[in-house]
Amino acid sequence: MRLSTILCAVAAVVFSSTVPVEAQENTWETSFVFYLWAAETDTAVSTPLGTIETTLPFSDAWENLDFAFMGVFEARRNRWSLIGDFAQTNLSVSNASPGPVFGGIDADIKLQVLNGYAMYRVSQNSTLSLDIGAGARWFNTDTTLTLTPGTAPGRSAAFDNGWIDPVLAARVTVQLSDRWVGAAFIDYGGFRGNSESHQAALTAQYWINDSLSVLVGYRLLDLSHSESGDAFDFKQSGPVFGARYRF
Repeated sequence: MRLSTILCAVAAVVFSSTVPVEAQENTWETSFVFYLWAAETDTAVSTPLGTIETTLPFSDAWENLDFAFMGVFEARRNRWSLIGDFAQTNLSVSNASPGPVFGGIDADIKLQVLNGYAMYRVSQNSTLSLDIGAGARWFNTDTTLTLTPGTAPGRSAAFDNGWIDPVLAARVTVQLSDRWVGAAFIDYGGFRGNSESHQAALTAQYWINDSLSVLVGYRLLDLSHSESGDAFDFKQSGPVFGARYRF
C-alpha cells in the first residue's frame, strides 16, 4: 500500500466538528476530526476546442492516489467558532475512453481547497442549536484531461488557476441522546457568474468519552469556475467515516 493512501485515511472534516451542548464552557475548546472520505470524483475541463470529462469511483481513486492531505482545526468559545479547513488531492489515472474513436482517457488532477469560517451560534436549547457564519474559500487546481489517439487524433484540455470565493455557511446540531449527536452542514460560495461552489453534509456522531467520538455521514462538494474562455467543473460525493478528538 502506498504511503499516500495511508495519509488519505488520516484527515479531518469541518462539517462534523460538533460538540454536545452541555460540554460548552466559557473557555476556548479545540478539536480535530480524522476521517476517510470514500468519494466519487467527477471532473470536466472545457476549452474553445471542446469539453473532456471523466468520472473516478472511490475504488479507482484509492488505487491511483498520488498524494492526499485533509485537515480541519476548530476553536470554539461560547457562541463563537473559528474554523480552518485545508484539503489537497493529487490523482493520476487512465481509464477507457467514453467512445470508440479514442484509445482512452488520462487524468492528472491536482486540487487544493482552503476554507475559513467564523461561525456564531444564533439559537440554542438543550437539544438543538443553529450556527451561521461567513468566510472565504480558496481553490487552486492544475488539471489536465487527455483523450489518447484511437481512430481519431488525441487531444487535451487543461485548467491551471487559483481563485477565492466568499462563502456563507450554516450548521444545525441535534443532541439525540447523551452520547449521540447529529449534524447538518451547508455552505454556498461564489455569488458571481463565472464562479460558484457549495458543499453539504449529514453526520451522526457517537461519543465514547469526553474527548473521543466516532462518526459516519455523507458529504458533497461541488464547484464550477470559468476564466478566459476555459471552464473547470469538479464534484466529489460519498460517505465519510472517522473519529474526532477534542482537547
